[in-house]
Amino acid sequence: MSQKALFITEKQLKDASVINENVSMFKLRPTIIMCQEMHIQPIVGSDIYKELQTQIIGNTLSPENETLLSDYIQPCLQMWIMMELPLVLGFQFRNKNIERGTDTNSTQSSVQELQKLMDNYRNKAEWYSERITRFLLANDGDYPLYSNPTSEIDTILPTRRNYTSGMVLDRSGCCGSFSEKYQANYNRTCCD
Repeated sequence: MSQKALFITEKQLKDASVINENVSMFKLRPTIIMCQEMHIQPIVGSDIYKELQTQIIGNTLSPENETLLSDYIQPCLQMWIMMELPLVLGFQFRNKNIERGTDTNSTQSSVQELQKLMDNYRNKAEWYSERITRFLLANDGDYPLYSNPTSEIDTILPTRRNYTSGMVLDRSGCCGSFSEKYQANYNRTCCD
């Protein structure tokens, strides 16, 4: 599919978020497309994703897909865009280097602040992603492509796991101190 439909317009995105009016669609468009492809497509599956693309381009959006798009996908997409935008807007790629944007009336955010902001939006995006999955499961009769996707080699099957978490490798609290865990008298059954 050479033409790509946006699942959210610039106006919808800016009206429903804290994105400043002066942010150019030139910078937003690639992020919107990337978020649709990387975050929304795995939730709905490639069959529904392609159907939405085709219906948006042809201006033939079905009532079921209009509900899915406006009530579920757009709020979710907004959060994924907000999660991705801090790095997109903070840097510009030039011929000789990558520049970090500056303005005389602003201060730059620290890496920790950016990470905290991105984590905040990721948590919200995952919550909205879960809403999409639950809606599609509850209305599977209206979305047969969700329950019965095609079996082509390039088909992305809908995921039903929308929450991510880091791995916890430190189990120091369950068996005592470090020395107790790794000495000869260590009771190996306490953490197993």
